[in-house]
Amino acid sequence: MCAAGAIRRAAASAADRACAGARGFRRALARFAPRPSAFAPAADAEAAAVRAVRNLRTFRFHYAVLQWALLLASLAPRHRASVVFLMAASKGLLVYGGLLKAFPNSALLRRLLDRRLVAAVFLALVLADIVAAGAVPNLLAALAAGVPIVVLHASFRVRDDLEGPPPEAAGENGKDDETAAVVEKKEDGDVEAGPTRRSMATAPRSPK
Repeated sequence: MCAAGAIRRAAASAADRACAGARGFRRALARFAPRPSAFAPAADAEAAAVRAVRNLRTFRFHYAVLQWALLLASLAPRHRASVVFLMAASKGLLVYGGLLKAFPNSALLRRLLDRRLVAAVFLALVLADIVAAGAVPNLLAALAAGVPIVVLHASFRVRDDLEGPPPEAAGENGKDDETAAVVEKKEDGDVEAGPTRRSMATAPRSPK
């Protein structure tokens, strides 16, 4: 009975983790490419460059996952040992990210395991394994397939939360602000005029 209960609990926990992972993947995919209207060309080259830099900063994790998946897919047919090694290295990187999220104020993690140092070591291990396995063409093929997708997405993805409100909404907000200002002025006038009227009403009349 105890063993059966433990198995059921483990199965339920695994199902919950799988559902949570599926929901997280769906949210990440919806943020990366929510709808066709979220993609539009920029007004000019300068606006396109600003948008690309902003999207590279915002979606850097999505781009890294895309490039990583393309690299693993290119290595899978003939370099399975490299795939296993790279997946183990990515697991270690995820553990490091989990530690940073669990202990964001840890001075030990910040000093001994700096993010840039960890990223440099990870990239060095990946490149060393690819060179040792003779899979440099696979890396170049993955980059040739992933970089154009990243550039196009970064150049055409419109950030709704950073764009200004539409002109109609801006006009309505302006009208609301003007109305609020007029009401406030009226209230201030009433407050200022109130004591004057009261003082005139209560002031003693001068004898004739």
